[in-house]
Amino acid sequence: MPVKHLLLTAMVALVAPSLNASPADDAVAPRLSVDNSLATAGFYRLSWETGNERVELQEATEPGFVHPSMAYTGPDRATVISGKPSGTRFYRIRGLDNQRVGPWSEPLAVTVAHHSLSRALLFLGLGVTVFIATVLMIVRGSDKTA
Repeated sequence: MPVKHLLLTAMVALVAPSLNASPADDAVAPRLSVDNSLATAGFYRLSWETGNERVELQEATEPGFVHPSMAYTGPDRATVISGKPSGTRFYRIRGLDNQRVGPWSEPLAVTVAHHSLSRALLFLGLGVTVFIATVLMIVRGSDKTA
């Protein structure tokens, strides 16, 4: 076997393990938490505890993460999610260090439940009523001082 081929095979054998994206054997899964598992305000905050420099956060619409999407990758320790339609979303996170990938956290479920249209219209009506009452009080008060 040519020396070039032997050297190339040896280099691949040495470098390949560091390029492998399998979980590290001694890594601990990060802990993922949410400020409110029932989000009615239109947003929610996910935070995590990990010893890693970077993390990868995935989002899915089913607990098995068959078709996940990447929600965040980077060094932060929390993120705010907003603009999601009503329904349940599942999140998981893992640490990334020096081309080593840690294990996934336990999945976390967050349910987004927007207010119904009738409730939103009720709030709008109450706001308009308070606004009109405030304007009338201001006008009446300015008439009495004039």
